Amino acid sequence: MAANRAIASAIENCYDAAFEFGRWPAALQKLANALGATSCVIRACDDTHPFRSDQRKRTTPTPDSTEHAEFSALWLEKIEGAPDPRCERLRLLAKPATCFTIEDELTTPEERRFLPYYQEIARPGHREWWAAVYFMVKKHKWFLSMFRDARSGAFDLSEADHFLRVVPELTQIISLAEKIWEISLDPTLAILDQFNFGATLLDHRGCLKRCNEHADALFGSGLLVRHGRVHAADRESDTRLQRMIGAAVSSALNGAIPVEPEVIARDGSFWLLAEVVPMTSFVRDLFSGGDLLLYFTVLVGDRPLSAQLLGQAFQLTAAEARLAVSLTAGDGVDAASARLAIGRETARTQLRAILAKTGTHRQAELTALLSRLPSRH
Repeated sequence: MAANRAIASAIENCYDAAFEFGRWPAALQKLANALGATSCVIRACDDTHPFRSDQRKRTTPTPDSTEHAEFSALWLEKIEGAPDPRCERLRLLAKPATCFTIEDELTTPEERRFLPYYQEIARPGHREWWAAVYFMVKKHKWFLSMFRDARSGAFDLSEADHFLRVVPELTQIISLAEKIWEISLDPTLAILDQFNFGATLLDHRGCLKRCNEHADALFGSGLLVRHGRVHAADRESDTRLQRMIGAAVSSALNGAIPVEPEVIARDGSFWLLAEVVPMTSFVRDLFSGGDLLLYFTVLVGDRPLSAQLLGQAFQLTAAEARLAVSLTAGDGVDAASARLAIGRETARTQLRAILAKTGTHRQAELTALLSRLPSRH
């Protein structure tokens, strides 16, 4: 139970860091300690991203834990002559999009005794052991890279569940942080009206307290305020939105895992991805009140999607592509199975295959990905 409380407290600190970048070192160190690591960093599996794995040409601060700074400096000094052997091997390791990976899967004891990386960087830097949790945020892959010194000992695959437990929270934290990192690098600008996406503050009952200009522009264009609450004009979308807000209200009270996002259909306009996160005491003070942050992202894409395009882009079968098109139009699995005249279990089996092939985990995440594709082949 103490470990659970420590992880929950660290995750709360990471939510704070999403709004004020300077909080990342302490938040990640707290997370590393709670998980049983010596230090950790968050990185993107994208060579064009500022937080990519290779930080030799970095121009901005990165989300690194406090105790990782000294090792990071050593890495930058020595890496040219002592390349990390894990980088290329990770690409060859066949693992699902969300997974836990350890040092022993990538290198042998013999290699760790003689390779320059371990002789000149890992051992002198007291980061002999490595592991990572990989996860998807929208359509991009991220990872929490964790390190242990020799005294703490190696990571083991039997610990996978322990480390994977933080994936739902990290996914939501990174999803939010990506929208505001540029702002949060200057804490004086980290205020609601500076966000370039629709953001609303809700109270503990889920009622609207305040919104920014981007959210205000969405009211009358797929969203509306009725009896003090944010609603979707589309009836089915509103059912999902109210269910999400209700779940978020309950989550804020009982500390449950993050609430899954929902897709809001709009007549004649691009869909919206609705996401909601609880407010920590720090963030509540930052925004002068509010218990939940409900925010919307416009999913830029054309409709309808081409089943042929989806099939070719993600190696979907014809049946899987047809189901993906139906789901992306806002149907649930039951409605899609009825529309396509297939059994419910068949549809669910196909959906699992679609999620695996697209590297997504939920219908909302799948819709967010597919809606960015052009409609024509």
